[in-house]
Amino acid sequence: MTVPLTYRNRGLGDIPVKLTFDDRLVVETETFIKLITPLLNDQALAALKTKLTGKTFTAEDLAATGVALEYDPSTLSVVVLQIDPSQRSVEQLFAPPRADRDDINLQPAGFSAYLNLNLIQSYYWEGDGTDPPTVALNGAIRYKGIVFEGDGQFSQELGLNDSSYRFDRNFARFVYDEPDDFRRWYLGDLTPETRGQQSFVQIGGIGVTRQRRRFNSFRSAVLQGNRQLVLQRQSTVRVMRNGVLYRELRLDAGSYDFSSLPLVTGSNDVQIEVRDNGGLVQNLSYQTYLDPIDLDPGDHEFAAYLGPTDRSFGRSPTYGGPVAFSGFWRKAFLDRPAIGVGLQASRKIQTLTGQTQFVLSRGGRLLLDGGVSNADNVGQGFSAGLSFDQLMDRGGRIDGFTIRADYLSKKFATLGNPEGINSTAWSLSSQYSRTFSDKLLGIITASYLSTRGNQGNSYRIGTSAYYRFSPKWTVRAGVDYTRFPNSFARGDGLGFTLSIAFQPDYRRRAELRHESSTETTQLSYTQSNLNEINSVGFGGLVTRQDEEVSAQGFADYVGNRFDASVSHAAYGQGLSSFGNVNVSTVRVGTTLAFADGHFGVGRRINDSFMLLYPHDNLGKRSVVAGQSLAKNDYISKSGTLGAAVNNFLSSYVAQSVSYDVDDAPTGYDTGPGVVRVKPPYRSGYAMRIGTDAFVSAVGTLVLADTKPVSLVGGRVFALGEQAAEPVPFFTNSVGRFAIANLLPGRRYRVEVYGMPQGFEFEVPDASDGLVQLNTITLPKPN
Repeated sequence: MTVPLTYRNRGLGDIPVKLTFDDRLVVETETFIKLITPLLNDQALAALKTKLTGKTFTAEDLAATGVALEYDPSTLSVVVLQIDPSQRSVEQLFAPPRADRDDINLQPAGFSAYLNLNLIQSYYWEGDGTDPPTVALNGAIRYKGIVFEGDGQFSQELGLNDSSYRFDRNFARFVYDEPDDFRRWYLGDLTPETRGQQSFVQIGGIGVTRQRRRFNSFRSAVLQGNRQLVLQRQSTVRVMRNGVLYRELRLDAGSYDFSSLPLVTGSNDVQIEVRDNGGLVQNLSYQTYLDPIDLDPGDHEFAAYLGPTDRSFGRSPTYGGPVAFSGFWRKAFLDRPAIGVGLQASRKIQTLTGQTQFVLSRGGRLLLDGGVSNADNVGQGFSAGLSFDQLMDRGGRIDGFTIRADYLSKKFATLGNPEGINSTAWSLSSQYSRTFSDKLLGIITASYLSTRGNQGNSYRIGTSAYYRFSPKWTVRAGVDYTRFPNSFARGDGLGFTLSIAFQPDYRRRAELRHESSTETTQLSYTQSNLNEINSVGFGGLVTRQDEEVSAQGFADYVGNRFDASVSHAAYGQGLSSFGNVNVSTVRVGTTLAFADGHFGVGRRINDSFMLLYPHDNLGKRSVVAGQSLAKNDYISKSGTLGAAVNNFLSSYVAQSVSYDVDDAPTGYDTGPGVVRVKPPYRSGYAMRIGTDAFVSAVGTLVLADTKPVSLVGGRVFALGEQAAEPVPFFTNSVGRFAIANLLPGRRYRVEVYGMPQGFEFEVPDASDGLVQLNTITLPKPN
């Protein structure tokens, strides 16, 4: 049988074992070494491999290795009772989730593709007609690691002289990933990423980026370093972070690594108190800091894009602008603050930016960033930014203070702003938040904006509080004072905000809100769908602002092969004229997916997908995919329009896909019901559910005196298939047995350990999944 292997409170994985009638535990060697490896140091692991040379071993064989095993019948698991401290590897405390698991058992298709189709139609009730529908297209093609992705739409182009119906391309590009090096290459329509004082501009050409977080979503956002603790005996360890108890642990003798201790941004004072069983107390302390930049300490990232720029807006990119380069490089160090530099340049405009910071004591940070530019049209300019933030740890409750100031010179130019048009000179903003309790949060904000010319300056100061009465009810109240250059502007002067929200569960939320500064009152309710077949979501919104009244209602539906939504909005200058303007909108979306010769129609795919289709011997039965198959809450189902489409796979994340067969034949072996995958970018999978060896046989084994043959093992052989590996056979306490993975039309022989002879049986050609062998009698052993 296959059972979990555990150590202390950790699950190491599943392992095949054999439990004999005389209570001996027989374990498969290869799987055991694979699972125990993370717990042993190199010397102990080498000695263990030398000791365990056969395919299987017993618990007694481990006696001289320092590792002890025992079968626990109460939990149906094999427990690693102990490992000699001298043989254990260094254990990571506070370690982040593992980035991946080594049980990935399905590879993506060599060729896959999908196309998302959405049709949107609006109807204006007071108009003379309707515009043609908008058809949005989005999809990708992947072939041997190269991805082509695109997005666009057919829509009515509104203009002064032309209202033609046409297609506009948002982007079309090739993408190639090198996940081992965290690198991605682009060719085509580029969407450059920017950092610091850089500006965005669309480029057509070639690009490359390196980002660890794109390929490793479980990266640790804490400082890594050589912080190890060696315990000679069992001890109680208390971890203090910035004077506050973070965690108390009870640890066995061995080596432990504290490098993954979660830290707060900025400086951290860490104290570790060790109290062993003998009463000896030791105090260790060190200081370190966590760099708040979004990189692992010691890691780096970069991006580079080159090609002509696009000057159009809201249309297909034409790249009539100059050839330009946009890129950045950032590095986070282990022992000093991170730095970043950026360059954007064309023949007429060059902008150089930089970023660094100083990490202060007790969770403080001073960030500096700025840039200089040179443009043929306006000359030289510069920008500067300065921010300070402070985090205060109050025993798990984190208060925060942030203040930032930015300055743009009149002639500071970028690729996105080649004329250096900067109406804002100075901007200043700050915020302080305090968590008073688990129910009460307070926030104070202030901002100031200085503009050039005669536009005047503006400022705002406000405070708000959030109080949670219960898990379902929350109230927010705030007051603010705002001054705009134009004193008649909406929101100018003193105002207050009051809202109350009711959220009984994660799907439903209702809120009543009033803002005096804009004279707005709003009532809303939303109930989201479950993203499962036949689930429905709906909601509504009623708003009154000054004398204007508007209302909108919507609903959406999730089907097996499509999803749809409908909404209606009505407007009026007051209650008496409410409904003078009405607009209704309908949207229907579906997806066509293909992978290695198999096709399916489903719902929108955002990244990767899997097609699940039935084996031929399942006939017209459907395959279902989803998280809760027992309640028929599944996300897709195969049928006339092809395979079931699991459309929610994320690239470079190890995840499980559940499946089952609707109304499967009795005894039919559909497999484990779950498959592990780690999809590459925009990849597709095709998986057949079912097998040629789908038959199961059940029966009862007794002796000549009708006494059951209880708790015995054996082997099952397919006759005529000498090369095939035998499969295990065992009976329960009343002699019942079950044998799975049998082929129709094949004869099998069963050998029973401790018996002079076994038995044979044949699986009929026309078997539908279950063979009843009833009672089989064996002669009594001598």
